[in-house]
Order: sequence, then structure tokens, then C-alpha cells
Amino acid sequence: MLKLVKQITTAAVFAAATAAVHADVSDAQVRNLENRVSALEQRKGATGMINPSARPEVKDGADVFFTGDLLIWQAHENGLGYVIKSKGTALNNSSTKELHSKYSPGFRVGLGWNTPHDGWDLYANWTRLHTKARGSVNTGASSTLYPTLEAPAYVAAAPNASHAHLKLHLDMIDLELGREFFVSKWLTLRPFVGMRTAWIKQRLNTDYVGVASTYNTNMKNNYWGVGVRPGLNTQWGLGCGFSLYGNTALSLLYGFFELDQDQYSVTTADVTSSNIANAHSLRVGRAIAEVQLGVRFERMLAKDHLHFSIQAGWENLMFFGQNQFDRFVSSAAPGVFVSNQGDLTLQGYTLSLRLDF
Repeated sequence: MLKLVKQITTAAVFAAATAAVHADVSDAQVRNLENRVSALEQRKGATGMINPSARPEVKDGADVFFTGDLLIWQAHENGLGYVIKSKGTALNNSSTKELHSKYSPGFRVGLGWNTPHDGWDLYANWTRLHTKARGSVNTGASSTLYPTLEAPAYVAAAPNASHAHLKLHLDMIDLELGREFFVSKWLTLRPFVGMRTAWIKQRLNTDYVGVASTYNTNMKNNYWGVGVRPGLNTQWGLGCGFSLYGNTALSLLYGFFELDQDQYSVTTADVTSSNIANAHSLRVGRAIAEVQLGVRFERMLAKDHLHFSIQAGWENLMFFGQNQFDRFVSSAAPGVFVSNQGDLTLQGYTLSLRLDF
């Protein structure tokens, strides 16, 4: 009997302690919620917003802003090795020659509207970049060239020289709906959602110059797609009008490739033979990742009737799976080819101006 009383007493004490702990936890949760609500109420201020708008506001303006960017970008695309140079007649001491690209100028222009609803803004811009890449190699003493873009079945002998030339044309149009707001005195965020459409046109021409014949390969790789583009812009205030910015976005586009390839040879007697004339298209989705980082300076001008900002930074865009140039790889089976060779990367410097009216 005494043992039963002890068990009942222990259970009652344990239940009371558990209830007290739960009560303390519940009270702590309520106090935490009350503190958060109180902090949010204090941040509302006169505007009544929990996260007050941080977009530039000009006096008696049209709520319109313009942007203009100067792009100095460089293109890189893997899977574009156009020839292998070997010291000797074997590949045990060889190197693959890639195309060399230079920085090229481009531009981006945009137009925006600060809507009257909750500090939202609408922004559209157009990005254009036309760039080139070249490569050239000759045989030296005791060296051999092996073509990589010409079908093996049609190359009669190793060439003495090889030249490659790539043209790349990029056009993109973006439409964004975003809202920039303060999360602290010195930090603002601008999440946005939108759409993107992109055109990427590539032309790759290679020549393999031999003693008796020159082998030419002309390839076309065109892509168009449209899809969604969410992202986040951040601004980290430093004071005196200066700040750091860091932006990121991810686009998921659905579109199609148009591919075309012509291979032919020309003899020293100007006799032309067409070896391959192949064209096809495919529908596919593609992802584009982008990041930006730089320094910004901004000022209100004309007695707050005009807002001006200038920024300079580094930008990087990666277009996944853009190299769809076909490679015919088998002499025994001329119809065997591979594609989806790699990704396209655009990177470089961006100088931007913005005016709010």
C-alpha cells in the first residue's frame, strides 16, 4: 500500500512539473510574439507599412525611371575545341586548341514605372551583346593536327593549318514586378518576379588546310526561349550616398534550337565536294543563372525633383546547355554524332546609370 502511495505521489509531482514547464514555454512564446508585434508596430511609422518602401521618391514626379548600361563582357563556351595539336604522330603529347574570345561592348536599356500600389514597381529592359572568338594554329616541326569538328570519314590526310571563327549574338528582354523595402536603416531588399525571352545565335566556321584539299565546316546553333525569372536585388548602405549591391536571378526558359551544319572540301583544282548537309531542330528547356556585384552612388537633385544613381560592377551569366553543335565522331558509322557539348558563360564589367523623374 505504501508503495502504491509513493507511485501516485511521484506521478502527481511529475505531472505538475510538466504542466509548469509547458506553462513557462507557452508564456515565453506569447511574450516573444508580443515583442515581435511591438517591434513591427514601431517600424510602421507614419506610412503604416511594416516594411516601408525604399524606392526613390521624387517630388511632383511622373513616377517613371530610365536606366542605361554599358556592358564590357567576354564570352566563354566549353566544348569548342576545334583541333588537336600533337608533337609527333600520337596523342600522348598533345594539346587541344580552344577559341580565344575578347571583351566586347554591349548595352542594356530599360524603362520603369513606380506604381501607386504598395510601393511596387514595373521594369522592362533589353540586353544586347554581339561578340566574336577566333583561333588559329599551324603545324611545326614534328607535329600533327587532328581535326575535331570535321567528320573523320571525309578527312583524307592530316591538315597543315586550322582556323576557327565563332560569332555570337545575344538579345534578351526582361519584364519584372518588384518591391524594394527597408529591412534596416542600411539594408534594402527588392524581390521580384517576371518573365524573360532570349535569342542566342551562334555561327562557327572552321577550315582545315591540307596539301591537296581544304576542309570546311560551317555550323549554326540558334536558340529562342521564353519563361519565368524570379530574383532578388540587395543594397547595403555605406553612407554619404554610397552603397554595395548584390543581385541574383534564375531564369527557366522553354524554347527550341535550330541547328544546321555543312561540311565540304575544296581541292587545289577548285573542285568542291559536299560531304555533310545536316539540319534539325529540337524543343527543350534551358536555365540561365546570373549574379551581379558592385558599388553604387546616388543623389537627389533639383530640390528632390530628380533622382540620379551611377554604379559599376561585375556581372556573370551562365546559359546551361547552349552548345548544341553536332560532332560526327565515327568513320565506321558516319551517322553517329554527339551534341550538348557544354555551357555558355558571359561575364564582365557593367557601368549603369539611372534617372527617376
